[in-house]
Amino acid sequence: MKIYRKALFIAVLAVLLMETDSFPVSSAVKSTEDYYLSMNSLREMKIMVENFGDEELKKNYASINTLFQSASEDYYGQNFSSSFEKYKKLKFEFITILEKIAQVYLNRTKEILDSTQKESFDIMIKYSKNSGLAQYLRKPFDPLRDVKPLKEDEYHYFRDRERIESYLKNGYKLYQEAKGYFNDPEIEMLKKRKAMSSESQNFIISRYLNTIYTCRQSKQNGIAIHQIKNPNELGKSLVKYDIKGGSIIPIFDDRIPEKYKVDANDNIRLIHAVELKRVERYQNTKNR
Repeated sequence: MKIYRKALFIAVLAVLLMETDSFPVSSAVKSTEDYYLSMNSLREMKIMVENFGDEELKKNYASINTLFQSASEDYYGQNFSSSFEKYKKLKFEFITILEKIAQVYLNRTKEILDSTQKESFDIMIKYSKNSGLAQYLRKPFDPLRDVKPLKEDEYHYFRDRERIESYLKNGYKLYQEAKGYFNDPEIEMLKKRKAMSSESQNFIISRYLNTIYTCRQSKQNGIAIHQIKNPNELGKSLVKYDIKGGSIIPIFDDRIPEKYKVDANDNIRLIHAVELKRVERYQNTKNR
């Protein structure tokens, strides 16, 4: 519905501008498109920068906020020729920052998937229904003479093996898709042009954003594998943080390795620093 209203607003504005000679219609329409694109991009990037940006990246983000404000002042004042040029300059900055952020997401995605890979393949082979271990489950067990081939916390792998395989397969598939967006040959071709059009800028920005969104989906598959591998930690987490029923959010879910909780938070558009304060507040309340 929001997208529909936005498209309708742009269409109505274009019609109104056709009836006046005060300013070029094309600059007005393009400025309106760039305003919404820039606003939405800044909102999306804020979470990314907060969660994974270094100091330099955070300074760059603050700088483009200033550029956006200047361009938007001209846009609000209907100085569309000026705002169009400023938005175009702003989008060059978007491209530079988003390229860096997208590379960070690709690196972390690969790390998370690789952290599950070896053990996942071992589980897929070892806990097959036709494996040697499975044969023991079909035989009667004599507690006085037999030795258990499995530990108690391993039995669930016979049930969860296929889920792990599915998550691993989907995770790497999405990772390759993300790399495809990032390494699109058309991006380099457009960057080599002496003058880049606004449409070309939009294309590159969309490719980098798609890289990041797809990496989030891919990382979620890796995180799901960690959750399956550590089932006992769920009950411990519920007790540790005094959680009564309902779903558990990533920051309190100790099935997820601590170093990947920032990714789990980011996947659902939460700021990791804020989530850490929730844990700190809970611990301070508990110690009173």
